[in-house]
Amino acid sequence: MQGWSTRRRDARLRRLGPSRVERTARLPYPDGWFGLATSREVRRGTVVTRRLMGDDVVLYRTRGGRLRAVRPFCPHLGAHLGHGGTVRGENIVCPFHHFEFAPDGACVATGYGSSPPPKARLGTLHVREVDDLIYVWRHAQGQPPSWEIEPWPLDAAFPTPYGKRHLLRDHPQDVVENIVDFGHLTPVHGTVGEVLSEPRFEAERLRTSFRILPAGRDTAAWISSAAPELTVRVQGLGIVYTSVEVPKIGCHIRTVLTATPVSPTHVEVYVSGTMWCDRLGRGRAAGALTSALSRPLAWVGSFDFGKDFPVWAHKTYLEHPRLAKGDGPIMNYRRWARQFYSEPLDPACQAGRPDGDHGVQRRA
Repeated sequence: MQGWSTRRRDARLRRLGPSRVERTARLPYPDGWFGLATSREVRRGTVVTRRLMGDDVVLYRTRGGRLRAVRPFCPHLGAHLGHGGTVRGENIVCPFHHFEFAPDGACVATGYGSSPPPKARLGTLHVREVDDLIYVWRHAQGQPPSWEIEPWPLDAAFPTPYGKRHLLRDHPQDVVENIVDFGHLTPVHGTVGEVLSEPRFEAERLRTSFRILPAGRDTAAWISSAAPELTVRVQGLGIVYTSVEVPKIGCHIRTVLTATPVSPTHVEVYVSGTMWCDRLGRGRAAGALTSALSRPLAWVGSFDFGKDFPVWAHKTYLEHPRLAKGDGPIMNYRRWARQFYSEPLDPACQAGRPDGDHGVQRRA
């Protein structure tokens, strides 16, 4: 009877939809660089649409290889460039009247030869391509980039990373906070984090390193041999680089996580990984094998990472949490994170504000 009533209750909640707290933005949109696509997704001559902070962003690469990011609507009559837009040489072409826009956003031609073309211009966005990922800068007050993304160069032995996307009810700050939330490792993941280097908060970057040990076992042998050693570098609230070393088997893993706010209540998390094992050597066969292993590696990582998803989906943000010993430097992290907001946190974000007014401070 208990199982039956639980299933009925869960089904009823699904029909009711998200609760008021789940419809409320936990925090405002942060400023910074946010990942929108992989380099392979935006090839020469292609047009790709992605969502960032409630708005569409159109990415395209010219025939000459220039990567551009623009606002989606043609200034002529409002056609969406991501739905039928094409690339002609170095220009993006509107699907409606075939107006052409140069890489700087200026209109340079119309579909019916008007001369001179109208003084119209596409809204352009700052875009960067780092480590085969494409990032766009967004700032609530329209300020230009105040910092740049540091690449994490890979040894040539590493194969092309394989990645997966997850759409979650969450916020980028919560996703990144997991890195310093050492207290959740045992109850959620069944592991223990042994800190090797305390989190360092330097300007827009956070750095830390730790070993991952199985909970409830004698860890002495693991510490010296099989325990994975993680070095984590965070940039802003949207980019996490992780280097994983497994000394016992000579295995090296590199992962990149991007957390991109797509709406006031949802974030798209992209996780990619690649690996190399010393014992395999550096021949072509070894490269093919490690490349094939990248896909199951991504699935395993996503499975463990996914253990957090149900909690994230239904939690709320508490500005003054009642922390306990062993939680990790959560408040230090949150003080560091404040620099990525142009305006102060609206207390109504946590007060159950219903959907439609998302707790984002608005400028007069």
